[in-house]
Amino acid sequence: MALASCVALVSACVAAMAAAPAMAAKQRPKFVFLKAKVIADGTLTPGHHETISVARMAPKAAIRVFIEAPPTTIQCGELYFCDPARAQPAPGSPPFRADAKGRATFTFVMPDTYFLETNPFDPKVRQPVTFADQQRVHIDVDGSSKTKRVRREAFGFARATVILSH
Repeated sequence: MALASCVALVSACVAAMAAAPAMAAKQRPKFVFLKAKVIADGTLTPGHHETISVARMAPKAAIRVFIEAPPTTIQCGELYFCDPARAQPAPGSPPFRADAKGRATFTFVMPDTYFLETNPFDPKVRQPVTFADQQRVHIDVDGSSKTKRVRREAFGFARATVILSH
């Protein structure tokens, strides 16, 4: 009888150990990375309203839009680090959010400046830099959405040129 109870105890422990990883794997949501498509007219004017379209984004994702000086800019890639400038929705525009199919059109106010980190050991030490005329920039779009079983992250960018109004 003692032998039978030991065998039952060992088999129950083995079954529990085999089921534990399967249960843990079912609880973690699946991760899906999406490459979004960003469409812009190719020019941006600081302080003005600009419009972009986004496709292949995570469905119903809250989206962030950044204007970034690429690392090919001398001060950003060789000497210092440049922080992207966050674009805010234009007054009266809805917040940046994709529809159920992952598409959206946004109107935002183009920022006037971006930040240059002058001390690599202290990122809080930074100074504002005004976008220059004919400066190449990236329009970065980042968004995520989550359901019970799937977490989707999406990122995309478009290239544009800064045109200062005269």
